[in-house]
Amino acid sequence: MARTPKIVEDRREQILAAAISVFARKGFSRATNKDIAREAGITPGLIYHYFENKEALLNAIVENYSPLSALRSLPAGVVELPPEAFLHAVLPQILQVVESETFIQLIRVFLPEVLYNPEITPVSTRIFQQVTAFLDQYLTRRMVLGDLRTVDASLVSQSIISNVVGFVMRRQILRDPLVTHYTHAQIVDTIVDITFRGLLPR
Repeated sequence: MARTPKIVEDRREQILAAAISVFARKGFSRATNKDIAREAGITPGLIYHYFENKEALLNAIVENYSPLSALRSLPAGVVELPPEAFLHAVLPQILQVVESETFIQLIRVFLPEVLYNPEITPVSTRIFQQVTAFLDQYLTRRMVLGDLRTVDASLVSQSIISNVVGFVMRRQILRDPLVTHYTHAQIVDTIVDITFRGLLPR
């Protein structure tokens, strides 16, 4: 029987979910396609029908379960919003993704690996680079239009994302009780207020 697009997509999602679980448990370097196949309840050979190798699997996980997917699904009109409204629209989407259980598993994959496996570093940094590039492009345009004062838009973008990552690390990895009680709305309001007030034309 021919595979329908839905069957193909469901199988692909099944493999990705299994890979995240195995990578988080065993580490990317030690995990094998046999481990992933066993977790998914399929034969190892079937993985190669969907993914060329383990690295391709990891790249697909990043594309599907990181904030990159949330940014790609934003309505087109979001980039036309004024700066404060734009950040209030975008940052909750990013926070929702990065505090999901799937992304927390992804963090657990990357944290130990980046210390000992330099080959995985470009994959992990690509997440931040693409998210900050999205913010950078928006902020630069708004500076040109005069809505924001002219500063280093890339550095501002890095600062915003570093704030988000810092909260996530303390809340989800360290379980710091000083920050676990804040809602996403409170975090976003504070980041936007501090960032936006500093960027207003003087």
